[in-house]
Amino acid sequence: MPGPMAVLPYIVDGTAENFSRLVLENSRRGPVAVNFWSPRAGPCLVLMPRLVRIAQEFGGRILMVMINTDDYGELAARLGIRALPILKIFRGGDVADSLQGVSSEADLRALFGTYAPVSDAVMQAYGRGDTAQAARLAAQTALSHPDDAYAALRVARLLVLDKRPREAFALLDALPPPLRSTGEVAALHAHLALIAAMAGGHDGPVESAADGLFREAAAAVVRDDYETACARLMACAACDPGYRDGLALRAAQALAALPMPREIQRRIAALLASVS
Repeated sequence: MPGPMAVLPYIVDGTAENFSRLVLENSRRGPVAVNFWSPRAGPCLVLMPRLVRIAQEFGGRILMVMINTDDYGELAARLGIRALPILKIFRGGDVADSLQGVSSEADLRALFGTYAPVSDAVMQAYGRGDTAQAARLAAQTALSHPDDAYAALRVARLLVLDKRPREAFALLDALPPPLRSTGEVAALHAHLALIAAMAGGHDGPVESAADGLFREAAAAVVRDDYETACARLMACAACDPGYRDGLALRAAQALAALPMPREIQRRIAALLASVS
């Protein structure tokens, strides 16, 4: 039976089948909170909306997984669950902490804050428009939690707002591949890679046919016409394989990593495959 509160991307239903992927694998990228509950237990129904409110406050910095023990009793028994409700925090594939019973919102907030911290000073600096200070403070948080992809993501976003996209790209590019491939991190990394690849050097007169094609690709990216952009980049690479040290192909590869409709992705992949 699906959980009634699993309605947001970071509040999801767990099962025996997806536990390894959803909980264990994700906990190696960031914190995962698992709520073991039963619709027949009154205390579980009291705790559930509190958990949802706190998870919403943290806005995806911690994944909230709901496991109905009526449906997955064998899984709960295998994990040593003997009383409900119980909340367990997973980090690095193992249980890092837990709370038993109907915990208060203050206790839940403190627990979540331990594993997915964000400084109030960061938000205060951001709120007054000081994105440079917000980025510095967020970076301190990220440094203290190097295995938290969302900490790096917060810093990168603040750097972008502070008009420092190269620093944002360098930060995300330095992450270990498993963290760099995490959903929102991967999307921002690809965007920044494309910006880095296509930035600068084409404001003056068109110097060659390849240069003209590259500029057409850049203009297509601005209007989110990714298929045209990739086609122009491939034409640029075919016209002059050495253009700006292979920039056209690097830009096309970054473009292919951006989120877009599946059919567009398929056609772009086919264009890339034609030159590999």
